[in-house]
Amino acid sequence: MATSIRTSASSIPESPRMGTAILKKNQQMTQIEAHHAGKLGRADLHMHSTYSDGIPTIEQILHTVQHETNLDVIAITDHDTIDGSLRARDLWEQGSYRFDYVVGEEVSTSEGHLLALFIEKHIRPGLSMERTIDLVHEQGGLAIVAHPLHRLFRYSCQREVLDRIYGASDVWLDGIETWNASFCGIYANRVAMRVNRAVYHLPEVGNSDAHTLNAIGRGCTWFEGKNALDVRACIEAGLTAPGGKLWHVHDYLHLARHHFSKHGPRGRRMRAA
Repeated sequence: MATSIRTSASSIPESPRMGTAILKKNQQMTQIEAHHAGKLGRADLHMHSTYSDGIPTIEQILHTVQHETNLDVIAITDHDTIDGSLRARDLWEQGSYRFDYVVGEEVSTSEGHLLALFIEKHIRPGLSMERTIDLVHEQGGLAIVAHPLHRLFRYSCQREVLDRIYGASDVWLDGIETWNASFCGIYANRVAMRVNRAVYHLPEVGNSDAHTLNAIGRGCTWFEGKNALDVRACIEAGLTAPGGKLWHVHDYLHLARHHFSKHGPRGRRMRAA
């Protein structure tokens, strides 16, 4: 399993009223207050590096998370490659970082993007959503659909696919990204939350989908605990809560300038998100 073993996973409360998703509803304290009090952790499990279409290097991401965020767990999930994420894990193991690390990949299925977390081997793109989910589970990983239900983004999984998986008896999603801080979330976050809570009832996560350093942590998953084993246990138990802010305009400008300088005005289309 691609995670730290330096700390043990916390037990999941038997009472659902103690779950992170219920904390804000009961207004016991805000999630930020709970984080500062050591009761909740923050994870960002969707970001990109130079190994795909992200601007920052692996080293820059680790440095930024360590010194400029209060994230407890991260995953680098480059498009259709696991090499950068494995390298990040190696560097993380050699360092003295205060946050935990999860190996991941954002897989381009034939029907939308899928986050594959807690994996060790590359999963090739272009397969059906169901086959890709099976390959994630064969590695003992978590399969989480990324930025779904955006009608204009071709890599966004749509209702017909989610309905098909929901009705299947032999394949399942471990979670759904209902808060994505990129352009994919400007409209689709509300749709994904509404549809999931009415129909699918999947565990929800929030992520930054960062392609720049400044965007890291702008979306997050709140969970009870502090490490990767904790966030995994909370996702599996449905005790997570998505949240955060959308990308800043500077993140879009930085990404556009980078794309233009690298590919020119007639360069290939960005795969962002």
